[in-house]
Amino acid sequence: MLKHFKEYFKHYKIEFIFLLIIISISFYRSPYIFLNGRFIGEEASHYFLFALNNNFLQNMFYFVPLAGYYNIVPNILTEISTYIPLEYAPLSTVYGSFIIFINLIVVTLFYESYFLQKKNQKIIIALILLFSPPFVPEIWLNSLNCQIYLCLTSIFILFIKQNKSRNNSYLHFNIFLASFSGIYSCSLLPLFMLRYFYKKTRYDLINLVFLLLGTLTQISIIAYTKFSNVLLGSKLEIIFNTNIIINFIYNNLAKPIFGRQLTHWFYENLNLLTLSPEKISFMIIVLILSILVYFFLNKEIFKRLKKDYVLLSLIIIFILISSVIFIGSVGTHLGGRYAVLPGCLFLLILFRLSNFFVNKKFRIFFSLLITMALITGIYEFRPPIKNVKHQYIKFLDCINCPTWSDEVKKWRKDKNYMIGIWPYPKKNFYMKVD
Repeated sequence: MLKHFKEYFKHYKIEFIFLLIIISISFYRSPYIFLNGRFIGEEASHYFLFALNNNFLQNMFYFVPLAGYYNIVPNILTEISTYIPLEYAPLSTVYGSFIIFINLIVVTLFYESYFLQKKNQKIIIALILLFSPPFVPEIWLNSLNCQIYLCLTSIFILFIKQNKSRNNSYLHFNIFLASFSGIYSCSLLPLFMLRYFYKKTRYDLINLVFLLLGTLTQISIIAYTKFSNVLLGSKLEIIFNTNIIINFIYNNLAKPIFGRQLTHWFYENLNLLTLSPEKISFMIIVLILSILVYFFLNKEIFKRLKKDYVLLSLIIIFILISSVIFIGSVGTHLGGRYAVLPGCLFLLILFRLSNFFVNKKFRIFFSLLITMALITGIYEFRPPIKNVKHQYIKFLDCINCPTWSDEVKKWRKDKNYMIGIWPYPKKNFYMKVD
């Protein structure tokens, strides 16, 4: 056993070292949360409160009707939190969420893939998953948004080369967890069906079955909540207008590369104020369409594109998940957590294009875009403290925040006390324990 591990470590030495670096950098992003823990929004007011007052089985089947889908991760993590002292309960969701993030990095680094065939490619993608602008502080270390990391894990599993000598239970479990943690991963069902159609392996069949079961469950819950009129009113309403197109282009095409700060700087300092958002969006659409036309008219590129399973899959996934977000987001808001997956997928497509072209100039161009995304992402990894009222550092740091352990002490003295939670100062909940 020890000999096998030494051989494994020797083969993946760089990956292990890089994984440790990522863990260390992650702690730097939000030391307060790692040391003190915190519940964010519905983690406390819905999931933790339900777990406190119900048994294990009831908790595992719990879902929030207003949200309209099943999310097993907060069910599991808040259930665990009920078995530890109340003052430390949020650490369960914080470290559980961190494990799911690290799980994504592990799948990216340690598995042979049709997408990532070289060590340096795996490292660049791992950096994108940690630093790039789409991964906003809003989704960091909370169980509600683990579905995003699990969906990305499922995407990378889609491209993994099956190794018959390796135990695949770990990958199957990831697909199971992802499909029962939200609708994002379920949108991958057509591609997993296609993979099984071509591969016809037991491994692919098990992944497909788990994903199919999760999809049927999610669709059933969506239908139930919609027809019962308990679903949030603005969900499942197709709103298509100029504002939502501008919103989508800004959040999913511009911000993933240039970040929030730099995108706003461009707009305010490069005479773009003379142009309306509609004109800027129109220019971006024309640019993208021009690139697509070039792809289709160039016979050599088009022939290679048809054979590039990974690139075509990423484009299809981008379209599928963007469609889900258009329908399932709250109102016309397409930023924040809703922009993480499309924005990341856009960067993955650019990364693939940087390796797709034979022409060196094209490869350099797309590589520069990825480099820009990493530079702006590193700058925004811990957002500036200036104008903290309006910035995102409050999702990472405690700036006059409610400290959970102090809030619990106040609650123990007065059971009617409304416990303050993140995002502060607006959120609080009444912790009634039967």
